Amino acid sequence: MKDKKNYIVAVDIGGTKINIGYFNKNKLIKITKLPTQKYGPDNIDTISQILINSKINISVICLSLTGLINKEGMWNPINRVTLGDFQNFPVVKILKNIFHIPVYALGDTQAAALGEMYYGSGKSLENFFYLTISTGIGGSIIHKKNLFDGKVSGIGSIGHSVIKYNGRFCGCGKKGCLEAYSSGNALIKRNKIKKCQNTKELLTTFKNNLQTKKIVNEAASMIVQSINNVNVLIRINYFVIGGSVGLNSYFYTTILEKLKKIQSPIKIKKAKLRSKAELFGCFVYINKKLFLKK
Repeated sequence: MKDKKNYIVAVDIGGTKINIGYFNKNKLIKITKLPTQKYGPDNIDTISQILINSKINISVICLSLTGLINKEGMWNPINRVTLGDFQNFPVVKILKNIFHIPVYALGDTQAAALGEMYYGSGKSLENFFYLTISTGIGGSIIHKKNLFDGKVSGIGSIGHSVIKYNGRFCGCGKKGCLEAYSSGNALIKRNKIKKCQNTKELLTTFKNNLQTKKIVNEAASMIVQSINNVNVLIRINYFVIGGSVGLNSYFYTTILEKLKKIQSPIKIKKAKLRSKAELFGCFVYINKKLFLKK
């Protein structure tokens, strides 16, 4: 039997996982979780089928996408190793043709920043930089309680700022990007502990291992240097940190300890919404009609 309620559906496509959130009457009613397929566009067929099979009335869909999304709704990866080598994938048009309803799309860190601004750790802040440290690394700027130029999804892409000249190769094609040193993918690539299978284990089960401490110290140092660079460039003092790696207690504490050693006005806060930040950000984007802003 079909559910007669009207739902706003938020879809967050991350580097390793997908969350589909169903909102009704300003509440998140349900979340469907699934792993991200290696090639980005393949996920759209899977998501479409899940929504069709849900048999609910969907009034609007908003996407939170890893990579770049332009104003025409074309999706492009930044790190092609993580999300696949595709170009100008018309994700918004495809979903509009399937469901015949309004469809919008944001960068994932844009969505997370909006979510934290309205419902999380950014509620009391006028300006802040949202930094996600997960499979990859990304960022977005909140300026005067708004996305800084919400039409450009790549603003704040701190993960692909070069932190070390002629350094490690990054999946974006450059050398020395922050993402190549401090992301979840970067941490596990450096791991030499045979029993350690993934980043989560590295930062929990094996956090006291000397090799883990060395990896985390370097990664956290790079994060702090990058945060300091952003502060110097645009004078934002508050940073909200999210993502599975950024929210790990050991990793976050290491960042905090290193930040205390430098003289700066920088203050960091943990993202309150955790993995739901992008979903709530998509809801905000629709509910507050932010797509109408020029």
